[in-house]
Amino acid sequence: MTKTETMELIRHLQVVFDLVRLVDAAVTTQYSLSDRGELEAEPYRCYAVWNKTDRCENCIAAKAVAQKGKLTKFEFIGREIYHVMAMYLEIEGDPFVLEMVSRVTDDALFGAHGQNEFAEAINSYNQRLYIDPLTGAYNRRYYEDQMAVLGSSRAAAIMDVDDFKQINDTYGHPVGDMALKAIVQATLSCIRSTDAVIRYGGDEFLILFQNIPRDIFAARLETIRQAIRGIVLEECPELRLSASIGGIYREDGETDLIRRADELLYRAKKGKNAVRWE
Repeated sequence: MTKTETMELIRHLQVVFDLVRLVDAAVTTQYSLSDRGELEAEPYRCYAVWNKTDRCENCIAAKAVAQKGKLTKFEFIGREIYHVMAMYLEIEGDPFVLEMVSRVTDDALFGAHGQNEFAEAINSYNQRLYIDPLTGAYNRRYYEDQMAVLGSSRAAAIMDVDDFKQINDTYGHPVGDMALKAIVQATLSCIRSTDAVIRYGGDEFLILFQNIPRDIFAARLETIRQAIRGIVLEECPELRLSASIGGIYREDGETDLIRRADELLYRAKKGKNAVRWE
């Protein structure tokens, strides 16, 4: 579509919907079309409309980009429920998502339990959809639905627990589970709310960093490694945990962060309990 065609479409849709907006999910930016037909970035992030301080866990714009299609979901602000429709489109070759939002006022939709319970059900659904039930980290589906296609992470790291099979064989799987939980909590304590820890495999974790300087990225990986080394499990105080980490900082033209981080993890594991990054 051209900018002129998009502007005309938005004008028609604004008659029907409470809110119509263009979103660039990769940088969480909302755009409006000026009278001149130019795209203008709003001075706030797209998730601010939902009174949130970080990216939505169930970001419908990201999923629409991944599928290059149309999707719907419910969102809420306090007790108010909104129905969101998202449609992928390209404006003069650039990818965007057109979001159309309507406030839900039909009490019949909420059933016998009312709006509060309906909002709680939405939140619970998002948690089950994208949160690993054991560790509390994001799951692989979250990465594939929400992050993989956006390319907004400046840096990434893959972390693997050293000798995890031996831990399970020696201490049992319940202790192995406790170890994974403790490792995730230690990692989360070392990163910002804008970053993400994803359980990528059994004992392998992907860490995505947003807008982090190169020198701080390197220091952060070492901080995570040391935090894991400092874990003491009350049930098995003699067990010492460690992890190896491969990290890659985005350079111009670098697109496959995960593959490069995995290669560096392989090198790190040769040294065991080590960090390798570029």
